[in-house]
Amino acid sequence: MRSMSQVVSSNNMKAAAENEAQAQYLIKTRAAEAEARAIRVKAEAEKEASELKGAGNARFREQVAEGLANAGKTMQAGEVPPGFMLFTMWLDGMKYISEHGKGNVMFFDGSNEGMERAIKQMQALKTLDKRSLEDAGIKLI
Repeated sequence: MRSMSQVVSSNNMKAAAENEAQAQYLIKTRAAEAEARAIRVKAEAEKEASELKGAGNARFREQVAEGLANAGKTMQAGEVPPGFMLFTMWLDGMKYISEHGKGNVMFFDGSNEGMERAIKQMQALKTLDKRSLEDAGIKLI
């Protein structure tokens, strides 16, 4: 009688162990599936955010180009020299760098000669061959 109860007990413990193993398998499988879904959702969200950021950057550049073109036309109508706009852009750049710098040291030649040299370099960009720009698909306004 004792050996029969040991067999039954052994079978019950075996069945309990199998049930426990199956439960652990299901728990781990479901956790892995949930983690995989979360990774996919995160990757899709990052992809969409990247696309939206790119589209926003493109719109920003278009608006900057439009604003510069309008400013140039306004300045031409008022007979303001183009160097003035370049000077204000140079100042804006210096201001941005000083406001958003993260402890880096940058040296600017703030002398009249240094500023004049920088403006001449920026104006030299206008001497690019118009035809080569048009061949590259860049439209001059």
